[in-house]
Amino acid sequence: MTSRSLLHLLIFAWGLNGCSIREQAFVDGGPGKDGIPAIDTPDFNDINIADLSDSSMVLGVYYNGTARAYPTYILRWHEIVNDKFGPFSVAITYSVLAGSSVGFLIPHEFEGIGTSGKLYENNLVMYDRGTDREWVQLLGQRTGSCDFLNRIPLMHTKWGTWRTLHPDSKLLSTRTGYDRDYSVDPYPQYANNEDIYFTTSYRRGSSPYVLHSTKSDCYLLTLSSQTHDQYIFPQSVISEVGSYAYKVFNKSIGPGGDYIQRTYEADYVLDSFGIQPKNNMEIADYLVVVAYHPKDELIAAWMIATNVSMNGTSWEKNFAIINGSTIYNYLGLIPPLKWSFDDYEAEGIFHAFLNISEGFAAPFLGSPDIDKNGTNGYNASLNVEIAGNSTSNYSLNFIKIPVRYNLYRLPLFRSYWFAATAIYPEAHIFVQDGAQFRFETYSPEIIYRQPWRPWMVASIVVLSILALVLFSCTIFCAYHICNRKRFARLNDAEEFVNGSLRDEMKLLIEAGLIDPGQLQSS
Repeated sequence: MTSRSLLHLLIFAWGLNGCSIREQAFVDGGPGKDGIPAIDTPDFNDINIADLSDSSMVLGVYYNGTARAYPTYILRWHEIVNDKFGPFSVAITYSVLAGSSVGFLIPHEFEGIGTSGKLYENNLVMYDRGTDREWVQLLGQRTGSCDFLNRIPLMHTKWGTWRTLHPDSKLLSTRTGYDRDYSVDPYPQYANNEDIYFTTSYRRGSSPYVLHSTKSDCYLLTLSSQTHDQYIFPQSVISEVGSYAYKVFNKSIGPGGDYIQRTYEADYVLDSFGIQPKNNMEIADYLVVVAYHPKDELIAAWMIATNVSMNGTSWEKNFAIINGSTIYNYLGLIPPLKWSFDDYEAEGIFHAFLNISEGFAAPFLGSPDIDKNGTNGYNASLNVEIAGNSTSNYSLNFIKIPVRYNLYRLPLFRSYWFAATAIYPEAHIFVQDGAQFRFETYSPEIIYRQPWRPWMVASIVVLSILALVLFSCTIFCAYHICNRKRFARLNDAEEFVNGSLRDEMKLLIEAGLIDPGQLQSS
């Protein structure tokens, strides 16, 4: 067994413990199975006749050479669109209560997917029609198993931004086959308040939940085969830095009980995302790059794999967004490494300068006038500032070498903060610490409760008033029922007494002891 296979086996064995899904998080969402109907025969309009404002939000998908956009105002009524991109079956899903949008590559035996009527942490639970198995949207996982669906890149953005990136895109039309008034929002004001409808483990006053507001937007980068390898990028934080590059890692408990950070190899990361390496390139190094441009609602993630180790170059600290849509590396590579938000795959070669005495690249020497004559090596003298004013000369030997790279688009999905942290409470959360940015991991206690909402309070008040009225009526009726017999006995006694008095008066009158005229006058 190779060391790489052993690593995968250990990671898999460690991850089995995290495959289980918390049963307490499942609730009945109200509408039954297919109560919210999926769109199975989507119809699309060409971009030149699409009647949609540029500011309207869409879910944009580019797959198998085809670009399509799905307006969220339609998906709020259906939550799932079963579509075809050539021979590939794809499901576009949108969970309104969790604010999450995910694209899946669906096996043909599924025969499409539908809404199960259940929720998991207020997130959509789907079912596949071929086997009737249930799948949690944000987990991408089948309930009761370690089976995962393959995700595909999907962009939650403005229609104007999407059609600029993909001018040949088509737009889902309102000809869905269902009688719906798509101008009406079935969940009015839900996105603008703090209400959480169903049972959740999210607790506003605890960490990490307290870091951001309940329904603030965040973005999830998840490895398909490990539920612990999740990265949450709050929109308010990633917007501060613009772009961020890192290597995929996880924290496990070491022999001494302390957390240790494990960085994954590139081939494991690619396999987890379901990506096949291009051109059989032997991968020596990689970076995951997440970039966000707030003005145009542009956010995406990529993996850059190289055939040469870039250790010591600090190239991960040199990414930035220029011209609103181009991701650029300022390392001094020749030619510069750059790509756009509409790039899904790319490959090429750049040249880096390696210090042959130390074995790492020297980015500060990557200027256009270095090696301008095409020589392979040179000597350079550098002035390095030490302790403010003093300088020292260092003579270093460098060599220019070609580096082959492959670029892959990764699935990055939007969600409400409360849903992302409730479903992935131990995810790596992107945080800002002064001028520095890093990932922070938490291990909160999982406690489930039904959140209080205004309508619940109003219902309790109304029910209390009704109960009080019912109680008063019951007491009133019971009092009269219980005393009815007593009142009857008193009436009988009164009639008996009155009857007896009349008989005695009659006898007295007949005996001449009482004058009837005196009785009438009195």
